Amino acid sequence: MSGKNWILLVAGSKGWENYKHQANVCLHYQILKQHPEPIPDQQIVVMMYDDIARNGNNPSDGILSVVDDSDVYSGVPKDYTIEDVTPENFLAALRGDKSTHKKVIESGPNDNIYIYMSGLGQEGAFQFPEKALHPHKLIQALKNMHKERKFSKMVIFMDSDYSATMFQGLPKHIKVFALASCSKYTEITPTDYNKERDVFLSDKFSRTWLKYLDKADFTTETFHELVKTRQSKYLKQNSDPAKPDDDPCPCVFGDRKITHCYLSEFLQN
Repeated sequence: MSGKNWILLVAGSKGWENYKHQANVCLHYQILKQHPEPIPDQQIVVMMYDDIARNGNNPSDGILSVVDDSDVYSGVPKDYTIEDVTPENFLAALRGDKSTHKKVIESGPNDNIYIYMSGLGQEGAFQFPEKALHPHKLIQALKNMHKERKFSKMVIFMDSDYSATMFQGLPKHIKVFALASCSKYTEITPTDYNKERDVFLSDKFSRTWLKYLDKADFTTETFHELVKTRQSKYLKQNSDPAKPDDDPCPCVFGDRKITHCYLSEFLQN
């Protein structure tokens, strides 16, 4: 019996200098909504500090897309903003804990969940504006959700410095696949510097993933395209051939069989 698809989009940072994290989340939302049979907003939860679009440094009321320089801010749900962007609320929203008194993922045993997180990282932490999310908290929440049959399959894309440290304890049997943007030793590579705003609009991993999604046919293409690391045509075109060892290729964790699922199994209604 088929279930629903749920999306959780998270920008973990605040501040103008971290423009790219909220830009990545806003663009991701717009790409999902422009494809056929988009997931309804009732099944999409967005967390972002929301201090970029109308920031005093911004020459326009919006956030630029790295794909085509369009405004991707308009229409994006603001489910958790400012002081509500916390690791506690992230885990509560994921678990379907209504104590947040805000939108949560109310998933069941036949439902699939896709999580995308863009932000600052440390060795052993994904940083939220005022507090960090640590690996043991995330992994324990995933284990509990599996035990409580709160999903059928789950995909997590985390784009932050040292992001591989967040998934080293992820079991392979709980039907969760995680893709970390870089290894436990490396930082993300910013891209698409905008001179007018004096900020980077994105970074290599998210730019690659989002540009791929923008053109992908969700019914025929799979997550595997971004998992082939150095062999992937999508990553290869963004790598520096003069520094192959410095390329922070994605690191994979958990149930790799899920990478062969069609994108539509997670990203389409």
